[in-house]
Amino acid sequence: MDHFFGMILAGGSGTRLWPISRENTPKQTLSLSGSNRSLLQDAFARLSKVVPAARIVTVTGQAHQALILGQLQSMERDYPAENLLAEPEGRDSAAAVLWGALRIETLDPEAVVALVWCDQLIRREDVFLAALRKGYEAVKDGGLAVIGVPARRPATNLGYIRTGKETSQGVFIADRFVEKPDRATAEKMVAENCYLWNPGVFVLKLRTLLEEYRRLAPEVSGPFDQRKTDGHARWLDPAVIAEIYRGIPRQSIDTLVLEKTDKLLLIPADLGWSDLGSWDELHLQSEKDANGNALSGNVVAIDSENIHVRGGRRLIATVGLKDLIVVDTDDALLICNLNNVQDIKQLVTQLREKGASQVESFGENVRPWGSYQVLAEGPGYKVKVLTVNPGQKLSLQMHRHRAEHWVVVEGTVLLTRDEEVGEFATNAYFHIPAGVKHRIENPGGEVARIIEVQQGSYLGEDDIVRFEDIYGRG
Repeated sequence: MDHFFGMILAGGSGTRLWPISRENTPKQTLSLSGSNRSLLQDAFARLSKVVPAARIVTVTGQAHQALILGQLQSMERDYPAENLLAEPEGRDSAAAVLWGALRIETLDPEAVVALVWCDQLIRREDVFLAALRKGYEAVKDGGLAVIGVPARRPATNLGYIRTGKETSQGVFIADRFVEKPDRATAEKMVAENCYLWNPGVFVLKLRTLLEEYRRLAPEVSGPFDQRKTDGHARWLDPAVIAEIYRGIPRQSIDTLVLEKTDKLLLIPADLGWSDLGSWDELHLQSEKDANGNALSGNVVAIDSENIHVRGGRRLIATVGLKDLIVVDTDDALLICNLNNVQDIKQLVTQLREKGASQVESFGENVRPWGSYQVLAEGPGYKVKVLTVNPGQKLSLQMHRHRAEHWVVVEGTVLLTRDEEVGEFATNAYFHIPAGVKHRIENPGGEVARIIEVQQGSYLGEDDIVRFEDIYGRG
């Protein structure tokens, strides 16, 4: 499969999983599948088993560019930064897929593209990989294919596809799309047993995809085509992309192209799939005790049934609860009936209107190199714990208004302090005076943690002067 490429869509905010999913740390960057990786990293690891990592293009938003690149390069250190496309503004999936496809066209005009959304759970990886290979064979000479998964219940927040005529073994014509039906329609479709869920897993012949964009969605493809004569290098010019995006309507690839094309095939596959898009779905997919409770963190549950409790540092004790979601973070506590989880999106909207900081970020601030958490602060001081992921490093930087004191409490770090460079392990201590260039790097295979004590007249995060940064931050 010499022409096989991958594309990962890594946009979205995941507001229905508030308070753990925030604007600065959306759900695709969180560990929700039971592995130690984020959903994005899970998707990348799966796809890279059938497509070389250097042939995977990822599309995200500019706000998450550094975070997404950091997570990908922690999986594959040589992942090309130019393969990460950062949209200047959200225009739904039609624009994102087209930009990714045009980037792949510059690498291989005869490519076949495995397109996946990154925020999903796939338990049967072997079936997933086999479905992608079958899709490649089905469309390599031209065509588009969607992988469909069994519709096990009448979900009203998912899209459905009806199977048509079988064209070859295990490959069918995609006969009809139904997007997010009402309850009665969903129940009827599930009972008919000829509809599959659309999980957002596609295998697409690049040439066919671009032809269908130009035939069915010229309002999206036109602004790109008008600038294509500028040359391939211009596709990475942020000013050009921003100009193009301003003229593109907000549409999904499903409604704009895939539901209208007559070239779409359907490949049924039981992937063990879930979109993990809401707390009730996360509860459904979680391991449970004998009373149907999914408990994580420091939790004690007595006489409680069918509850989902996700704790943080504090002890959570429940007595006599039923059908509830309880999620505790350092700065917010959510208590919600399992039957009302779809209203969390409305809750987040109200919090945003009130200017609540809990919408944007929370105690653990995720960065492309790892994360930091503020433990204590007051006039003239702040105490943090820094977690630096394997193979990652902070920018070479200095601060004008604060000094820093570091103690390594876990792992091994490489410290740069002006001209001094050295490797240090647990219990090492450093003083970084104001105005001194410095950097921490984790050269090992395990996470490193540092306790940082800041002292100074101003301790804001904007007191950073960067000299070098592998994530492209200014």
